[in-house]
Amino acid sequence: MDAFTAQLQAAHAEAVNANLDISSGSTTLEDAYATEMINKSRSAVTATTAAAGESSQSSTPRPERTGKHAISSLLMQRAIQTQLYYLADLRDEPTYMWMREFLNHGHLDDKGRFNELDGLRCDGGWQYYLEQLESAPSFSITVQLAPPRLSAQQKRNPYLAAQSVGRSYEETIMPSKISQTLRTVARSLETEWVPVLIKIAEEDRKRVQLYDAPPQIQTAAAAYQAFWCERQVVAGGEGDDQGTPLHALNERIVARFCTRVALDKLIEELQGDSSFGHSAEDEEARRAAVEWLQDFANEWEPKLKRGPDDDKRRSFGVAPPGHWQRLCNGADANDVTEAMWQELPPLFAYASDDAMRLYSPEALAARLRRVRAGVCDELIGDLRATVHSMS
Repeated sequence: MDAFTAQLQAAHAEAVNANLDISSGSTTLEDAYATEMINKSRSAVTATTAAAGESSQSSTPRPERTGKHAISSLLMQRAIQTQLYYLADLRDEPTYMWMREFLNHGHLDDKGRFNELDGLRCDGGWQYYLEQLESAPSFSITVQLAPPRLSAQQKRNPYLAAQSVGRSYEETIMPSKISQTLRTVARSLETEWVPVLIKIAEEDRKRVQLYDAPPQIQTAAAAYQAFWCERQVVAGGEGDDQGTPLHALNERIVARFCTRVALDKLIEELQGDSSFGHSAEDEEARRAAVEWLQDFANEWEPKLKRGPDDDKRRSFGVAPPGHWQRLCNGADANDVTEAMWQELPPLFAYASDDAMRLYSPEALAARLRRVRAGVCDELIGDLRATVHSMS
């Protein structure tokens, strides 16, 4: 494999030196009620999607996010890993090996084992990666197939013996076409990630609503609405289409990404919080909450970046009901929201009901979900703007 990689690198260097050209492409009452509930559900989803899309289609360009808040870099990272999966599945080893070595991204794999958030290691981000692909020259290599293993009797057969030397063929690698393929894969990922972000935002808003409002018993009408919403998903065929090969892992990665962004935004929100009285005790409670949340983020953001070790988690087994435990050095998004409820911080100097309402551990967990719901709406616009700029 080392010799094969060396041949790839030598052929690529020869093409660069030669300055080759680049080659590129309804009647009862129940039915009426069900129809009404379905229409409401559709309207809610449409309104959420439209609100997120307005900003991406506005005449004012969206500011380009950079650093760890840029979901465009994560999109390109997972597009590369998805394309590597396709190449490995098709047994296109020459293109697979070249693509892994391109711009020193050998850490990205095709099975999704690399689940860190910041895997695209280019100073110029996804634009630089695609630009380098577009400008890289095409080149050809000779692929030598391994000869078949023959028994002593087979070697005496002249026809089989002639094949023992193996066969070879020419393989042309065209980086510009790989660039176009990555753009197509990124568009497919965008169509998968937008519903994931909408779902996260909806669930977070429901949890915040439960926190703000007193508990209520589910009525028959609410149960009937939930039943027909589930029937709507089945009837509409949603989820029946086959997704990209890493879609299950991508869903968890997207949740971790928006949780990390939400933690930073919540700290900024607390640092500028002035929504209640300015007593010294209340200000002390705010400073204590900010300090605790910063320590919490310093502990958990690296875990969100790394991702969970599922094999190690399975070896630990399932924690008893009502108990929470640290399972590994990495974490999923649900681990962070759970930790905010379970890992009680040192008591703050609560001096008023307003301070307790804003800075108790339960309140901070609810505020994190509220902020994350808004982050999801923003990321939907970022995704669509990124894919639009790739066209």
